[in-house]
Amino acid sequence: MSEHSATSNSNSRRSFPVFNLWNSTGLRGRLLISLLPTILIIILVVGTASYKVSKNYIRIALGRTVSMQNLAMVHDIELFMKNCATDLRFFARETPDKKNLEQLFQDRLDAGGTPYLELAYLPAASGSPLIFLVKKGRVVCLDDESIRKIQPAPLLELDKMSTLKTGEVQPSYIREITYPQLDDNAPNLLKKIKVIRFYIRTVDSKGAPSGIMMLSIKAEKLRNYLSIYDSKDSPLWSFPRSNELRFSYFVDPNGWILFQSTPKSEESPELTTFLARQGFQGTLGKADHDIAFRPSEIHADYWEKIDKIKKGEKGLEFLYHNADSKSSSIPTLAYAPVMFKSRADTPGTLYGGIIYTDRSVLPKIAGYDFLNIMLVVSGIALAATVLVVLFFGRALTRPIREFAAVVGRQTSLDQLKEIDLPYRDYDLQVLQKALNRIIRHVNSQVVQIQAKDKALVAINSQERADLSRETRALEQLEDAIIPEIIGFGKQIEELKTEILKAAGVDVDVLIYGETGTGKQLVAEAVHNSSERREKPFISINCGALDENLLLDALFGHVKGAFSDARTDRKGAFIEADGGTLFLDEIQSASLKVQQSLLRAIASRRIKPLGSDSETPFNIRIIVATNADLPTLIKEKQFREDLYYRLKVVMIETPALRDHPDSIPLLSLYYMKQAENLTGKSGMELSRGAVAKLNSYNWPGNVRELVNSITRAVVMANGKVIQADEIRLEADSAAPLQQLDIAEQPESEVEPNGQKSEAEKIEDIGETGEPAAPAEELNDRQKKAWAIIRSRETVTRTEYQKIVGGKLPSRTAIYDLQALVKAGKLCKKGRGPSTRYEVVS
Repeated sequence: MSEHSATSNSNSRRSFPVFNLWNSTGLRGRLLISLLPTILIIILVVGTASYKVSKNYIRIALGRTVSMQNLAMVHDIELFMKNCATDLRFFARETPDKKNLEQLFQDRLDAGGTPYLELAYLPAASGSPLIFLVKKGRVVCLDDESIRKIQPAPLLELDKMSTLKTGEVQPSYIREITYPQLDDNAPNLLKKIKVIRFYIRTVDSKGAPSGIMMLSIKAEKLRNYLSIYDSKDSPLWSFPRSNELRFSYFVDPNGWILFQSTPKSEESPELTTFLARQGFQGTLGKADHDIAFRPSEIHADYWEKIDKIKKGEKGLEFLYHNADSKSSSIPTLAYAPVMFKSRADTPGTLYGGIIYTDRSVLPKIAGYDFLNIMLVVSGIALAATVLVVLFFGRALTRPIREFAAVVGRQTSLDQLKEIDLPYRDYDLQVLQKALNRIIRHVNSQVVQIQAKDKALVAINSQERADLSRETRALEQLEDAIIPEIIGFGKQIEELKTEILKAAGVDVDVLIYGETGTGKQLVAEAVHNSSERREKPFISINCGALDENLLLDALFGHVKGAFSDARTDRKGAFIEADGGTLFLDEIQSASLKVQQSLLRAIASRRIKPLGSDSETPFNIRIIVATNADLPTLIKEKQFREDLYYRLKVVMIETPALRDHPDSIPLLSLYYMKQAENLTGKSGMELSRGAVAKLNSYNWPGNVRELVNSITRAVVMANGKVIQADEIRLEADSAAPLQQLDIAEQPESEVEPNGQKSEAEKIEDIGETGEPAAPAEELNDRQKKAWAIIRSRETVTRTEYQKIVGGKLPSRTAIYDLQALVKAGKLCKKGRGPSTRYEVVS
């Protein structure tokens, strides 16, 4: 009894930790302790069994693939030898005449037939043998002296007449034959070539045997059929192959390995057997074939396959005892016989066999993948078990779940609130108090971190921006092929390419794009890159002149043509003779002007006002527009025939928002110009300023960027321009006189005048650019609306006077377009005649 009691107490002490864990955990914990090990054991057992089954089927699939490839090689070689026999029968039916055979042999080669090496006719009685060799695709008939150089002597082949039957073709195995090289520079040069010959007995007109005809191919032609199946040129290639060792080799019925496959990239005339004989002991070399190899009789597995090949059997083996310990690959070996039909109507006889070896690691890879799947399945099973346990323990764990829900709703660190739940559960109270202490500590830390972050952001944004790439680009600008076009990115490179293409041909060009995108600079770049660069470049803004003034500016007049015509005026077409005429805002030209332009472009002659004779001109015409000309054609505001006359080469100028990489470079370029204009130097942009420029949409494109940078240079307090010193239209409507800078993307001053900046912006609604959003009225609009409604009409200038004369024109246009979008005003006219009428 005492011994039994001691044993029981000992067992209780040893099992105490387990019972302690079981008693100390909750319901869901006990369920997890019970279910998880059981589920893991089941998964392990099922997974192991599944892996073994899958591995077996992978072996089967791999074996079928290897067998299929081996049989495909056998089929191709049998078909190749059958074609050789067919060709030989064809030649044997012909009269053994030198000219006839030579022509037939050449025709066969020219038709894309098998690239044979030799065709020979050996007469049994009188007559000289006819031997034809192929040299660089041409058939050459050997003379008697050259025939004597062939070793062994061809006439020895006549011994085969006794073994050949009429109509029967016999192939040889690989033989090494010495041939003359037919080289005029080295007439005595000989070369040994390994060949396979096909023999047939010829008969005369009476049906009596007359001799032997043989057809020879290089042995590597058969080798190449094996090699191609291990390359991307394989007809069975359907997926990338791994780099494991794969090769095949050809054996004869006596067990000699005659040759093996080689990688396609290493294909050469030399035959080899070095891979096939690895792991074997045996005899290397035999008569006429020095690289042939015959394994010793001790290799029973090999000779067992040879015996099966002799019986015409094909098969598949997995050489587990030859497994590669380094790669864990098990060789898969397939073998099949190669049959040859000596006659078309007889069954094939054994010629040899092909053995194919594949050391694939596919089972190993599949094992790793299966292990990964097992891990995933185990994870999913465990997760599912946990979810089930959570579901059944839901009622008992409601306080904890509500606590977790309250904590989970606090997703932002700067909005953490202390938790106060109504439950009085001891564990929950302890957890709640601990978490509240953490929340109070985190809240204090968040306040400190936010303050530090704001200070760091403010300091970093005021530091100089790194514009070294842009500075180097500006330094190299003078050496650029097209210095007029500045910018980075694909859009700019494509634009430069289109400019060079347009400059290379002397045709008219149509440039289209949003306002402020540099259409005139593109026109100048086309002119400066063309052969007309030394001739004048005349620019006319069609939107700045009324119909009569534009006609006079373009075509000129003679003295006395009208009352104020005191002298002759050449007009732009004649002034630009030999050079380029640039017509900006072509959509603003009236239909009458368009008709005159069409006639001049079509005939290349003009008639000045008051003149009775026409004057020819030689110019390239470049036109630009920021409007949608096809839409204007539909609205009968632009001539379709003129559009197609001008649309020879079209170039689109990209909006600044489409190539944001150019914004820092353009900002730096125009900042340097503003320095010259304002007398300042050494100005730089801060990080915050660059970030602000990059984040803006730039509805006014480069022109708006120029004005913003110039304004910032003027108003900057130091050498580094800060973000708050860059005033954008989206920020406010602070008045500032716009400064003119040379070489802006689109010229704002023309010889005959043009639209003002505000007038161009006022046309945005017609060109398809987005107007200001229809939001609630701002203070300026509220102030002006009562007066506008009483007048029932207003212009941009009148609106500026109503809200204050210093309001920038661009801001006034945006205000009026916002009223149009809101449905309060409608726009009438275009250009300087634009008015806004109250919608009734």
